[in-house]
Amino acid sequence: METSTHRKWLQATRKFWNADSEFQAKYRRICASEDFCATTDETELDQLWQRDTRLAVQGILKDIPVRSDWTCVEIGCGIGRLLKPIARQCRRAIGVDISERMVEWSAHYLADTQNAEVRLNDGVSLPSIADASVDLVYSYLAFQHITRIEVIDAYLTEIARVLKDGGYCRIQNWREPPRPTIQAIKDVVRPLLGREKYHSPRWWAWSEGRDVEFGGLTFHPNEWKTRLAA
Repeated sequence: METSTHRKWLQATRKFWNADSEFQAKYRRICASEDFCATTDETELDQLWQRDTRLAVQGILKDIPVRSDWTCVEIGCGIGRLLKPIARQCRRAIGVDISERMVEWSAHYLADTQNAEVRLNDGVSLPSIADASVDLVYSYLAFQHITRIEVIDAYLTEIARVLKDGGYCRIQNWREPPRPTIQAIKDVVRPLLGREKYHSPRWWAWSEGRDVEFGGLTFHPNEWKTRLAA
């Protein structure tokens, strides 16, 4: 997706995720909940980090029979928070992230995990990963921050390319709340008037000239099914 718009989106998004310090990256970007923002004590923060990491891995791997010979790929892996524990269960764990700083810090965070690595990518591709070579592709706290539909669709195409037949994919994302009936009626009319359909308050799309924020694109499950079937 080598277009002027994508290059500008990538530059703006990298600027946001390239935090000023590893502390900022871990506790104000990767984990940015109220619990994390309520303290600066690194002992407390590390306990929260370990707790949330454990819960995230449980959710990602629920009902997925990971085997020791598997290759697993994470999209938007940051410094490798989830790669480290997942790598203990598989043969190889590969993460991709658009932030140069996250990739740099991952070398230190994953220094004791020889079968895990993080690669810099362009926000849409899974670089150097062969077709039909991956057993599990997953993403956590990443897709909810993607601010261009084209990027989401490009990733779904890449996931389909690298997954083995029978492979697994699990993507966490914010769920678009059900639309009120009156809003559904308006959504039939709005395009005829040249207006966008309704989106929830969480829905935030990037456009040139806008600063990147924590928001992103949300979808109702039916929309996900449509995109996955495409």
